[in-house]
Amino acid sequence: MKNILCVKWGDKYNSYVEKLKEQVENNCSYKLNFYCLTDNPQNNYDIKLPVKWDKHFISDKNSFWAYRKCYMFNENLFPEIEGDEFVFFDLDILIHSSIDPLFELDMSSPWIVRGWWNNIDNCKKNYGKLKSTPLNSSIIRWNRGQLMPIYDQINNNADFIFFTYPTIDNYFNHCWYNIHDEDKGFLKPLPQGVAYSWYKGNVYPTDMEKKVLRKDHMICLFNNSAAGVDEHMHEISELNGLY
Repeated sequence: MKNILCVKWGDKYNSYVEKLKEQVENNCSYKLNFYCLTDNPQNNYDIKLPVKWDKHFISDKNSFWAYRKCYMFNENLFPEIEGDEFVFFDLDILIHSSIDPLFELDMSSPWIVRGWWNNIDNCKKNYGKLKSTPLNSSIIRWNRGQLMPIYDQINNNADFIFFTYPTIDNYFNHCWYNIHDEDKGFLKPLPQGVAYSWYKGNVYPTDMEKKVLRKDHMICLFNNSAAGVDEHMHEISELNGLY
């Protein structure tokens, strides 16, 4: 069985879960299970998220909520989820075309978005400074058990990891990705054409126009907008009306 997962904290973005579910069902030919991991289960697809790492979060940082995604890497926490194939999507995405190819990848390693809109030379130069990362955790593809080492590392070293890495993407980049030889890390980069960024462009330096729908790609991400979350989620709602 193939599974699509998302994570929602609080009730503010309930409608975006429904919209993501609709997009997934309209753009996949495989039989799927859809689950939302949440602090407040209300629907038949909702599953309760653990909270044990929250006590380690640094209170004045709002980026730590994203580490809650990593609970799903321990599938044993969620016995109601059947099957061995998983794709995680953030809520703030638009799906343009079939997501079937995500279930047809070589699964010798798990996959994550590599932001091809990033200047990789700058990412390498700033690697030790935690200033930039080429990774984006809006889409993650793995098979059962493959990401358990990440869960275990966080579970055993939560204070150190949350203090050292201010964002989950920084953490993935420094601990689980090979920025100098991108095809040889624990996490592999999803190829060009899978995802592009509404706010940042597509491929550096040749295709960097912002706020352009590229419907020949699979998915549009709304990462790192200069606008606040409410504003960019509203923008997604308006763009959803085009479909």
